[in-house]
Amino acid sequence: MAPRHLPWKPLDVEAPLGLATGTKITLIALGPSSTCMGKLDDALYLNHVQAAAKKDGDTCGWNIAATMTKVSGATFRPRQVTGQCPLVLASYIWLKQVDEHARKYLGSGLKKTHHAGTYSCRRQNGNSSGAWSEHAYANAWDITGFELADGRVVSVLKHWHSDGSKEGRAKAKFLNKTRGSACRLFRVVLSPDYNAAHKDHLHLDQGPSLSCR
Repeated sequence: MAPRHLPWKPLDVEAPLGLATGTKITLIALGPSSTCMGKLDDALYLNHVQAAAKKDGDTCGWNIAATMTKVSGATFRPRQVTGQCPLVLASYIWLKQVDEHARKYLGSGLKKTHHAGTYSCRRQNGNSSGAWSEHAYANAWDITGFELADGRVVSVLKHWHSDGSKEGRAKAKFLNKTRGSACRLFRVVLSPDYNAAHKDHLHLDQGPSLSCR
């Protein structure tokens, strides 16, 4: 069996997505931050820098995080993504999968990922009390859509459900596949199928919970 399928083998960030890739990222997240940052440095197609530590009140912020600006030539809108290292590591591997899905189902590669950010010092669901959101630690990322090399934009809000046309079916299939591959890399993936609060984005996080919806 290929090393990418075996959880005790080191993570190769350039290997195809394997059965154990998500498990390996979780194990890296439990280890020293230097191990995770070293994996980012191994990534051949990632433009990134280590982010300055951030302290926001008694709870929010981070000690070790990375800011990525490009993956395999594709950029972001907004142009920077700062997150905890395991989140960025999973995102790097995932975005390469997204590019493959775009080429397969839509015939054009990924040019830009549209997102609503990673960091927000708030509690879950916007509540005034209770558990803190993974966004409070830059450990979650909200994806609103993708821009392709041919200029088309695939929106989670507009294209999650097919309009019945050939193009609409292809866009919906593409988005469904992006969620499927995300569920193999992130601890939590929430889509429009989860609830109305996620009708316009995919929520990806590396928190302690485990969910793919």
